[in-house]
Amino acid sequence: MCDDEYDSSFVDFCTEIYVHLEHGLSHYHPLFEGTNGIPYFSVVFKQIDKLMSDEVISFLNQNEHPDSAYSRLIFSVYLEVKDLASFSQNLPSGADHKLLLPRCHEWFEPSVSCWLDVCKAKALQRVRTSVELQKPCEGEKLVKHSSSTVEVVAMFCHLRDFWRLLQWPKAAHSISLLSQLLDCICSAALLYADMIYQGLMETGYFDRLGPFKVCEDMSTALNNLEYVYKFVSLLENYFDFVTLETIATESQFATLTNQLEGTLSQFQLRITDIIQRVGPQMQETLRKTMFHVAWSPDTLPTNQAVEPLFDYLHSHLHTLNLYLLPQNFQKVALEIWEYTLAELSYQVETGSTSDELPATFHDRLYGALELMTEFFYSNGLGLTFDAIHSSLFYQIEQRLQYHRTDTEKLIEIFYNQRLEEQLSTTNTRYGVLAVRAYFNHDSLCVEILHARDIIPLDPNGFSDPFVIIELLPHRVFPHCNEQQTNVHKKTLHPIFDECFEFSVSLDQCRAPTAMIAFTVMDHDVLTANDFAGEAFLALGSIPGVADTGPGIDNFHGLKPVELILMQQHQKNHPILQILESRTGDRMASEFVRKQKLRFAVK
Repeated sequence: MCDDEYDSSFVDFCTEIYVHLEHGLSHYHPLFEGTNGIPYFSVVFKQIDKLMSDEVISFLNQNEHPDSAYSRLIFSVYLEVKDLASFSQNLPSGADHKLLLPRCHEWFEPSVSCWLDVCKAKALQRVRTSVELQKPCEGEKLVKHSSSTVEVVAMFCHLRDFWRLLQWPKAAHSISLLSQLLDCICSAALLYADMIYQGLMETGYFDRLGPFKVCEDMSTALNNLEYVYKFVSLLENYFDFVTLETIATESQFATLTNQLEGTLSQFQLRITDIIQRVGPQMQETLRKTMFHVAWSPDTLPTNQAVEPLFDYLHSHLHTLNLYLLPQNFQKVALEIWEYTLAELSYQVETGSTSDELPATFHDRLYGALELMTEFFYSNGLGLTFDAIHSSLFYQIEQRLQYHRTDTEKLIEIFYNQRLEEQLSTTNTRYGVLAVRAYFNHDSLCVEILHARDIIPLDPNGFSDPFVIIELLPHRVFPHCNEQQTNVHKKTLHPIFDECFEFSVSLDQCRAPTAMIAFTVMDHDVLTANDFAGEAFLALGSIPGVADTGPGIDNFHGLKPVELILMQQHQKNHPILQILESRTGDRMASEFVRKQKLRFAVK
């Protein structure tokens, strides 16, 4: 017989053995065991195990350099032999430890490895051919994609199903084969991504400056990449990485995860690079329509001022929604949203430098932001709530809120932020101030104990420190003047031990933003005093305010509170910028002047 006939006959022979074993298990074994107590199937299977093992090994050794046809055929043999080995499950417990057939996968491992090498080369060639011969897929849906992505994903499905069909035992020595298979799929996927990206590049897509037009080439490329990306992202589940992690060595499992993560990362880079061309092409039109929103006459309602912007966005987003897969549409819509926000932010910044702002300028932009949010959310059909509320969104919303807030309230917000900063500060670069405070009988008592490690501000390497105590906000404590300690000469560790009393009510101290501000200054005789640091203490946290127990008559037994001294580092703080722009507001100007003296010197 020729080799092909021998191979085919060998597969048929294995099938015939399977049929006889199945018949022997169901018919002869009960007969012999029931009448004579002879374990018929165990005796027969052990003999078959030895004979079939010799035959299979001989078959595998007949060709030391198998061609692709032979490699395909051995899988038919493997599947038959694997089925024969499954009969070992019917033997008494522990009786299969010397059998050979249950270890048949070890005999086929070199052949599988060889086949996977051939498979990788063929997979890469199939990708090239599918892309070169690709054509648009037509159907009822307008979602754009090519025949190539269908063919490539189908090929990957065959490879995935091939591994499932093998039913290779999950053991450490199987990881190398799975790594080969994963490398085959990932290499082919990366080649596909590169070819699709290169094809889009050749259309001139990345060289276009605008205006933006919905491009079928772009939509098709994105969808092609997304289809393949989706399949590759599921391989972790297909191949049960959770179980593999328990049987593979650390380096083996790292190899698998690196293969997969590296491929997915490259796909994301390609997809992101394509999407990031949309925003710049829209930027000019977005700026023009946003300018119309910001600088329309006060008589034009905000919902009418945004119509040109929404008309432009709707025309493009509607078509993109038809052309793109949902995942890609979300990504493109998010890109457009961020560019739209950026243009709104640009108008806010431009308005901050203008001397002639419309009376409703910031109110209009705030209203526009709310309408834009509704437009992109689209009753749950557009971007998600989390996607819309990005860091840029919150930054713009906060700045517009600040612009719409009066000066006194803005100052109060600023101090409240400083108090929050105090609570999270751990850097003692500017020293520490120890104080005690309590409330009793319509009186707030504050004791300044000592300070340590104050920064030197005099040429002699020391300072002449004193502390200013102030109750904030001023609207809550309108009749409480600031007080200060005595000056201590030439020291960085002053001991003050001074007590101050403020006539206030419990309700005042329990105001949500009520606090004590401590300012450490360096006293100078001939020049202005220098700022050394500041600290804040929430009045709601002190004894007599924080609790409703009996009053406290003195400081005895109270634990000192150590406050880390701070300086200001945020020179472009939005509140200070907004207050500085209010040139005709004396309170704003005076506050900004005071705060500028407190900026840290780098």
